Amino acid sequence: MTAVDPSSARGSTEYLLLLRRRREVAGLSYRQLDRRARQCGEVLPPSTVATMLRRTTLPAVDLLTTFVRACGGDDAEVAAWLAARARITAPDPDPGARAATGPCLPVPPRQLPPGPAELVGRDRELAELDEATGGRERGLVLVTGGPGTGKTALAVHWAHGSAGRFPDGQLYVDLRGHGPGEPVSVGVALAHLLVGLGVPASAVPSRDEQAAALFRSVVADRRIVLVLDGAASADQVRLLRPGGRASCTVVTSRDRLVGLTVHDGGRSVGVGALERGHAVRVLARSAGERLVAQESGAAGTLADLCDGLPLALRIAAGALDRDARTPIADLVAEMRVDGRLAALGVLDDPRARLDVSFGYSYDALGDVERRVFHLLAFSGDLSASVVAVTADLAPGAARSALRRLSDAHLVARRAGDRYAVPGLLREYARTLATPDRISRTATDAA
Repeated sequence: MTAVDPSSARGSTEYLLLLRRRREVAGLSYRQLDRRARQCGEVLPPSTVATMLRRTTLPAVDLLTTFVRACGGDDAEVAAWLAARARITAPDPDPGARAATGPCLPVPPRQLPPGPAELVGRDRELAELDEATGGRERGLVLVTGGPGTGKTALAVHWAHGSAGRFPDGQLYVDLRGHGPGEPVSVGVALAHLLVGLGVPASAVPSRDEQAAALFRSVVADRRIVLVLDGAASADQVRLLRPGGRASCTVVTSRDRLVGLTVHDGGRSVGVGALERGHAVRVLARSAGERLVAQESGAAGTLADLCDGLPLALRIAAGALDRDARTPIADLVAEMRVDGRLAALGVLDDPRARLDVSFGYSYDALGDVERRVFHLLAFSGDLSASVVAVTADLAPGAARSALRRLSDAHLVARRAGDRYAVPGLLREYARTLATPDRISRTATDAA
């Protein structure tokens, strides 16, 4: 923690003065703050910061979080600023009444982000979510799949549609397990949940185990759905789960989180690529029904080149040259000549780039997994025994690496105990390798 202590603020005016002081302590200009934010995949325009520090109202949570992190703040400091903000903005309850009744919840929390009004091609997955949460113990559901498959959209859409089954609230935490910066710590997530449930920020315990116990106590008899989005590991999830049978936890992750299935009774719902017809419908919703109808053949080809990934399809829609006579056919031709990732990598927003999205999963791999990933990308599908020999690994080590890659949805297991890297991911892997590595890998695999 820096010398600037947000807990000392008694109101909005003092809070904003401390925010200005925080920037001065960091010694950063508005432009430097913006550059540091962009390094973490966020944006912090100088004009926005100037306006924020001049106003008399407190900044939004997302803006505040980005600002504190750009100033060099860690998770603990972010939590302190958020807690102080929550204390200042919270209504002043009757202390006697609060002491008698415990944490109040005057309005059930509705924290879910906006979701798609219609979810294309996910009827099976929605039915599995209904089935998994339909019993007396609604428990734990894991929505897992590779990057760009639409896991968050599925979980949020289902949670919105199931709000009637959880009248005491819908809670949401973005755990940032696969993205810029570090994943959200358990302590920060618990503080967010408890404050959202009416617990005064000053009453949130500093120790994770104590905060988790308080969270379970608050929601014990409440019918609440909790969406934990983008989990990096099972340990990031366990202390955040409600303890009551009436509550339901939905976790999204690129990892299969097998530990939560084995030890915590979680049920897995897999999310894969869309079928061609559904993929074309997603493209039509983003690019326009009329355009897709005019170039229906090219639209089907574009859906195939995007591997049926919803993220790739939406990026493709954004990359279309609307001034061209045949924008879809032109993009298809460009993808075939320049490569699919290159043709889709024209947008400035890091969240709208497939290579950036894939990179978050790749960066989480160890050295052995990366070596096996590259080997498969250049060699087609191989058996586990061939991988062991080619990568100079013991059979057990090769199988362990393949299992971890499979759990991370970076390789697909096929019939005959063979493994392969899917299309767009294979193209991504090849952009990372040097020419001598390509030659050496291809020669070894042969």
